[in-house]
Amino acid sequence: MIKNIALKIMSEKDLNNFLRKIDNLNQIVELIKNNPHKKTLLKNCKNHEEVIKLTSDWGFEIGKRWGES
Repeated sequence: MIKNIALKIMSEKDLNNFLRKIDNLNQIVELIKNNPHKKTLLKNCKNHEEVIKLTSDWGFEIGKRWGES
């Protein structure tokens, strides 16, 4: 039996947001390499929401997945 599978392709806007998120993640990596205190704060996060909140406080936007508004 063949099932119909709806595929969602990434829009240009979603691609740009995805690439921005990667850039933000790379900046966070560099930040915590050079700042042991921030690395400890990140390490002490207990879940994804805490990571998003902490990194948002630092000025980064990494919470949205592509396709989310």
